[in-house]
Amino acid sequence: MLVASGILDQRITINRLTVARGALGGHDETWAPYATVWAQMQDMTGREIFQAKAMGSAATKLFTIRYLAGVKPAMQVVAPDGTVCRIEWIRSVTRKEYLELYCLVLDDD
Repeated sequence: MLVASGILDQRITINRLTVARGALGGHDETWAPYATVWAQMQDMTGREIFQAKAMGSAATKLFTIRYLAGVKPAMQVVAPDGTVCRIEWIRSVTRKEYLELYCLVLDDD
């Protein structure tokens, strides 16, 4: 799969969970930026969602990015419109040239 650079037209931020000691000695968990990258963003079709569920995932969005070491499931993706998604699973494409991030949109309403 060859992805033309013009297809990676959405700027996304990948966040990771960080834990810091709180003022009262407890632990505070916050999301901190891991990387800001160019991506292709797609809503998954009904068939793709069905296939993802068969694999035990609830993914609804697919982000394709250039390969980036250290990206893991449970990290978050923040889309250009502010939508926050949790990475459910990751597929490395074409000998570590690209990553496909299968994500679930988080509803914070």
